[in-house]
Amino acid sequence: MKIFVNAKTEEACENLREILGDFAQEFVLCADDKKQYDFAGCDVIVVSAPLRAEFGLNYVSEASKLTSVPIIILARADIADDIQKRIRFTGAFVVEKPFKKSVLQSAIKMALLAKENINRLEDEKNKLSKQLDDVKTIDRAKCCLIQYLNLTEEQAHRHIQKLAMDTRKSQREIAEDVLRTYLT
Repeated sequence: MKIFVNAKTEEACENLREILGDFAQEFVLCADDKKQYDFAGCDVIVVSAPLRAEFGLNYVSEASKLTSVPIIILARADIADDIQKRIRFTGAFVVEKPFKKSVLQSAIKMALLAKENINRLEDEKNKLSKQLDDVKTIDRAKCCLIQYLNLTEEQAHRHIQKLAMDTRKSQREIAEDVLRTYLT
């Protein structure tokens, strides 16, 4: 696992690396919140607020726009709830300082699990979206066949299915061919 750590000082970054040392194999340490970073290959981003130039909320907001990597913010207990409310749109998790090593590790595990679930749901959404597009295209092609060849809906549907089987193409490809033929 690769963890990106950003804190106010290099010493704070090193402390977080020691805390998470047996939990991750690789770290990217950063004590500069003004520089843009490439989060590619990172599994988790840990931000210890406040940062040098700003508190860290803008940094987290920008990082969430650049990557889909889970973000964990370490913040004082007295302001943790307020921070969670202010950055809820980023999907970041807040862990109260001071924290136990096990709490931070559990937060990282939960963030990774949440990200896995989001990816799974995103894949499912994309699959369903493609299926919906296929159905729309096929229905448009059936309408063309009904209009131009005077077929019934069942006949148009069967015509597309038969052409798909005979030519070893998908029904979507046949529907696109029909649309090109009759609409161009």
